[in-house]
Amino acid sequence: MKNRFRFSLRFKFITGFSLIMVPLVLFLYFNNVYAMGVVRDQVSLTNRNYVVKNVEENERILKETNRYLYSLGEQDPDIISLFFLSYGSGDYTIAKQRIVNKFRTDLGFYDLLDGLFLYDIVHQDTVLATQNGYDEKITAIQELMPEASRKRADVPTYKWEIVQIKDRYHLVKTVRINEQFIAGAWVPIDSLNQRIHSTEWGEGGGSVILSNRGTPLSSTEIPGETVQLASQNRSAFTSLYQVVEQGEEHDRYLMIGVPAHEAVINYVVMLPESSIMRNLPAFQQIIRLLPFAASIVLLLTLFFLRQVLFKPMNTLIRGMKKVSRGELNVKLGPSSSPEFTFVTETFNQMTAEVQDLKIGMYEEQLRVQEAELKQLQMQINPHFYLNSLHIIHSLAALHKNDLVQKMAEHLAGYFRFSMQADRSFIPIKDELKHVENYLEIQKLRFPHRLQYEWELDPRCEDVLLPPLTLQPFVENSVLYGFKKGRDILCITIRVIYLPEEEQLLIRIQDSGPGFPEDVLARLQEGEYTPEEKTGKSIGIWNVQHRLRKMKEANAELYFDNEIGGGADVQIKMHCHSQPREEITDVQLAHRG
Repeated sequence: MKNRFRFSLRFKFITGFSLIMVPLVLFLYFNNVYAMGVVRDQVSLTNRNYVVKNVEENERILKETNRYLYSLGEQDPDIISLFFLSYGSGDYTIAKQRIVNKFRTDLGFYDLLDGLFLYDIVHQDTVLATQNGYDEKITAIQELMPEASRKRADVPTYKWEIVQIKDRYHLVKTVRINEQFIAGAWVPIDSLNQRIHSTEWGEGGGSVILSNRGTPLSSTEIPGETVQLASQNRSAFTSLYQVVEQGEEHDRYLMIGVPAHEAVINYVVMLPESSIMRNLPAFQQIIRLLPFAASIVLLLTLFFLRQVLFKPMNTLIRGMKKVSRGELNVKLGPSSSPEFTFVTETFNQMTAEVQDLKIGMYEEQLRVQEAELKQLQMQINPHFYLNSLHIIHSLAALHKNDLVQKMAEHLAGYFRFSMQADRSFIPIKDELKHVENYLEIQKLRFPHRLQYEWELDPRCEDVLLPPLTLQPFVENSVLYGFKKGRDILCITIRVIYLPEEEQLLIRIQDSGPGFPEDVLARLQEGEYTPEEKTGKSIGIWNVQHRLRKMKEANAELYFDNEIGGGADVQIKMHCHSQPREEITDVQLAHRG
């Protein structure tokens, strides 16, 4: 009894809930001992990681911009053409306009950029695309270009330069892309600070970008005295964080600094310590009460689970045990839970109808398989009928009554077999007679270009197989077997009994070009699935699908090409009925 309780759902619920709650309560309780010291480190590390993540995103955009500028001289055809066009010509002006349009488009892909420009050293001409401040940027570019012009084109530049326009600071990157042109990009430093500045840093806190000398380069919501405090403690730029104090009231801040790599700037966050420690007293009270609250929650949870889950589940389990012993007259009473009430009602209905459902299921499976087989048997190419009618019409127009009679006879036999194709299995001799009617009709369609021969082992005449098993392969031989020119197509069908293996071998060969290499490879790998658009391979797929339903036949399909040309299809299967043993002749052959 004790072992059964150990493996019961009730024991697992209690144990699992205890394994979760007890360690959690103990962890939170003893965590209060060192929580005050850990909070500062964790908050600093978390905020520093956040700042680093945003700085890395800014650095990534600056690096991509740098690569973009270097690629202009090699990949942009308009910039390359300016080097060869006559200055001031119409083509030169059009190329400049295309460059401006390209710059305006590219600004949308780099959200930090405020401008892209191209400076002509020889003609001192500037092509600029910017979102605002066009005149100020033109003036600043002209002041920067003399120094940038002295740089060699084969020496890369890495750092962005700090440029002040009025009371705003910007980062400018210039790249000497060839002997005549300098490409550059423009980034407001305020946009670099925008990602970090958008976070809530607490009352009196915020972010600002400083130079290595402590000069504020971006706008900020931090009070001026707090910015000055950050400028005076520049050693925090390279440390994890630093605690700094300000004023007579000794306001404390966590100062987090992250230096940039692409420019000589530093991202600084001032985090008020009061906002970090604000909720710690309430947190301590919660920790003290947590063990008692957890015990009460555990008891209430167990009582609730017992009433709502365990009792209805035990009732259901007892009923299922009775059903497993064959007692199908079990009736379960209603439960207080609508979900379990639905389960019990469904259980009662299931036990009452289980026998009828089993019988109905088996009968339905048989009906589905029979309907599926009939549907597969009735898939015949309608173009054959149309072609046959055209042949009869043509022969009648030529007054070839004997051929019309022959054609009508074979077509009638063909139709008669098709209307009787709802049978699950037919003797192989009837299948060959149907194929013969088809080939005789095709001989009238292709006079003097088609010959056929079939050989049937008399012992195999009454062997059963699904209708229309051989016709799809013969149709493929007629459809794809005619070579270019006037060569005669020969089709051979052989039905052989293999007494050693107690199997039947059906072999269909033709003298055509054979299977294409890609088609043969798919067929040999067993890929018979028909194509959705063209419907190709549907006949082969039908044959394989119907043969598979003959599980006792264990049929296998083989495809190959003859050495001298021509397709070779083989069907190997166990006999679906006993072959004749009293016949001594080896084979019966028919040629047409």
